[in-house]
Amino acid sequence: MNPTLTDVIGSKVVVVRHSDPSLVGLEGRVVDERKNVLTLETGRGEKMLPKTSGILLIDDQEADLNRMRFRPEDKMKKIRRKGRQ
Repeated sequence: MNPTLTDVIGSKVVVVRHSDPSLVGLEGRVVDERKNVLTLETGRGEKMLPKTSGILLIDDQEADLNRMRFRPEDKMKKIRRKGRQ
């Protein structure tokens, strides 16, 4: 499973590295995904995680946030294009 091209809503996420150092170590479940933001449900409420440079662990697999910077509804287009090449 490639976490950058699959649906991540409901997945457990841990921020390993991020351009905003205050977000490193943040953990939670993804409740919403937009083009430039992931919304995480944490123990302290919902947190917005910008999809700027950083590394996440999504269900124990590393994912680069820069490679996730597109709308969730465009993921199928990306999968189809990747399969044709």
